Amino acid sequence: MERQSQFKYQLATITSDRDEELFIDIRQTIVEMTFYESLDKPYVTGQIAVSDDAGFFDALQFSGTERLNIKMNTELSATGETEEVVMDRSFLLTSIDNIVKSAGSGNSAIYVLSFIDEHAFVSKTKNVSRAVRDNLTKEILKLCQNEVGKNVDLSYAGESVQSNFKGVIPYMHPLEAASWLTKKATSKHGMPFFLYASIHDTNLRLGSLDVMLQQNAWNSQVPFIFSPANTNAQEEQGDPTLQYFQVQTMKATKLQDTMKQMMAGGIGSLYTVTDLGNGQTTAQHFNLLNLLERANDDGIINTERQNVYDPNYRTPVIEDVNIGGEAIHETDNEIVHSVVSRGVYGLKKSLHDEVSPEMFLKKVESMAYRNAIFKNLMDVTVPGPGFISSGGSVGDKIRINVLNDNNNSNDPDQLDKLRSGDFLVYNTRHVFRGTRHDVAMTVFKLERGPNID
Repeated sequence: MERQSQFKYQLATITSDRDEELFIDIRQTIVEMTFYESLDKPYVTGQIAVSDDAGFFDALQFSGTERLNIKMNTELSATGETEEVVMDRSFLLTSIDNIVKSAGSGNSAIYVLSFIDEHAFVSKTKNVSRAVRDNLTKEILKLCQNEVGKNVDLSYAGESVQSNFKGVIPYMHPLEAASWLTKKATSKHGMPFFLYASIHDTNLRLGSLDVMLQQNAWNSQVPFIFSPANTNAQEEQGDPTLQYFQVQTMKATKLQDTMKQMMAGGIGSLYTVTDLGNGQTTAQHFNLLNLLERANDDGIINTERQNVYDPNYRTPVIEDVNIGGEAIHETDNEIVHSVVSRGVYGLKKSLHDEVSPEMFLKKVESMAYRNAIFKNLMDVTVPGPGFISSGGSVGDKIRINVLNDNNNSNDPDQLDKLRSGDFLVYNTRHVFRGTRHDVAMTVFKLERGPNID
């Protein structure tokens, strides 16, 4: 049994600056709408398919600068009597991607249009060339607030350890420059930062991986469950709350690719730095196991449950050959080289310079954590109402429980350790079609599950 409708458009209009009286209500003509969020993008994008049998697109004279205004409700109660606004946003329509004429009468057509957060469009209208100094977080905030008019939510942001520097932004778009600085920022644990946007508010968000990993899953009391028997039972019973927390699909490809992780230098590597001022080159070894143990000491990653690397593997011992039973983290899988010129800005460092070998390694540590993320990505699809009404978004942690593949009912471990646990959401795709709302997510975790409190 399925609810009559999982969402409702309270407002859906197209407006334009060139005609203040232009106001096209498209609520009844929307065929499908999709929103995309990503930790790698400081803006939301999407597509909308609209049926036109009244010729309003012809009258609109679409030019690629119109606004799409969306206000949406979702059901929260079992009876459907309570509704709450979960989205109230405006976007810029940037292009018509496709027009499909009706094969029947020929008097109607489906228009597929792309849209984007307007601040992303505004960012492309200007270039920034100026000095940045002292604190990466503050410089990122300045670019977002002063150049594109967006406040930044720092709820998930730790402190960047890059400080006392000076550099120049070389004619970049503001959001491009902000993302560039974000990739240079790391926490004291060597974990990367992300600048991203959510469909739930108009602010941008800046978060560090270590803070994200330490948050609690918002649905820890009601986890998403992947069990075909459970799903069928709830569909028959018609309990909407339980229906909304059933995993519809779960798929993973290329999990635990240690060779790819190793070739990227994410397990063991040699980091060298050449100073052009004195011609000296310093070298130091990066060790993933040491990095994970530091995170364990601060309660961020439990090394006994970590799902990133097996430190017990040893290369075979072969006599008279230069293979001697080493662990991967003890070898130099990749060579990373940087060139710096100290003293250019007096007592301040350049953006690429550091004062200690440990600080130089932060660049490699951040890269290693990104590789660890890509090693554990999974694609999950869940019903949208429970997810969106919670305020869930990329950068949030969710709990998923999956029954293991063991048919032995006496097995005490009923949940799959690889696919169960608390996951961080990396990407989302919200699809609104007909009466259904589904969320397709890319999620990851760095520890084996399940998480049972």
